[in-house]
Amino acid sequence: MGLLSAVPAAATPGDAADKRAAAARKLDALEATDDELADAADTLDSALGAAVRRAGDARRAADEADLKAEVAAETLQSVQRVISERAVAAYTASGPRGGVPDLSGVTDPNAAVRRLVLQRFVDARLTDAVDDLRATQQDLVARKAAAKAKAKAASSALTEVTKARSHAVKARADLADRIKEVQSEVDALDGEEAAVVRILAARPPTPPRAATASAAPGASASGYAWPLAGGRTTSEFGYRWGRMHKGIDVAAPTGTPLLASRAGTVAFAGWQGGYGNLTLVDHGGGIVTAYGHQSRLGAPTGAEVERGSVIGFVGSTGHSTGPHVHFEVRVNGAQQNPRGYLPPR
Repeated sequence: MGLLSAVPAAATPGDAADKRAAAARKLDALEATDDELADAADTLDSALGAAVRRAGDARRAADEADLKAEVAAETLQSVQRVISERAVAAYTASGPRGGVPDLSGVTDPNAAVRRLVLQRFVDARLTDAVDDLRATQQDLVARKAAAKAKAKAASSALTEVTKARSHAVKARADLADRIKEVQSEVDALDGEEAAVVRILAARPPTPPRAATASAAPGASASGYAWPLAGGRTTSEFGYRWGRMHKGIDVAAPTGTPLLASRAGTVAFAGWQGGYGNLTLVDHGGGIVTAYGHQSRLGAPTGAEVERGSVIGFVGSTGHSTGPHVHFEVRVNGAQQNPRGYLPPR
């Protein structure tokens, strides 16, 4: 193998688009992030458009090949008619002895020469016509084969369109479901806001705790760590489809341990409507972290917990559509972007 043949060819834009579409088709709607779902829907819509264009091109190519095959067939018939006519002419010129001019009764030498020359001319034209017939027959066979191949390609392109449309419809339906889920969950959590504020307002102020980030691998400079050792962030803090999502959703299997983001006191552990099983940990200085949708609680109200202590387990209680933790950071009661407190991930 030569050096150049060992180097992989550069990917074309079409290759990249096909790979993106293939990845989008494999996307698990339950585990995908909001952005991934939206991107997958757009990608598969584009793939559908490309498939429709390819199917149209293939159909036009097939129709063109059919037309050319029809023209070739008509040409073949014309050539065959010409050969028949020239064969009759040759027979008439050469007489019933077939190919040998009938010179009986011809006494004039000049007339005999003219008869011979005419016969040779007729024979030459007949030979040319036969050659044309063979060429036209070969062309017809080739055009019929091309038409058949292009018809097959058009059929495959139509199948591709059907599949692409199915994937695109599913992606749009998955995205619509996610949008509805996020909107409904945010609305449900907003409906619990007054109750959560009352719970926190009933607690006396506590002084801030000193950060010990240097002694805590995986913690941020301010001493906070992610509430799950693993998991995947599916919804970020911020506006999502007309709603303000005031926390971060991290998906993980049901029963995965939830860990206290930082040392503190459990201010509340119990059922709270749309939050389901909810734990609030007071870290002092007006900062509280919230952990919603737990399958079961792991630390009672009033318990002192350290960073990394198990305070509950991932679930899908309250207004939730899949196992995840809804994690909030509240400063003096108001939700802040948890990314500002957590280490990069």
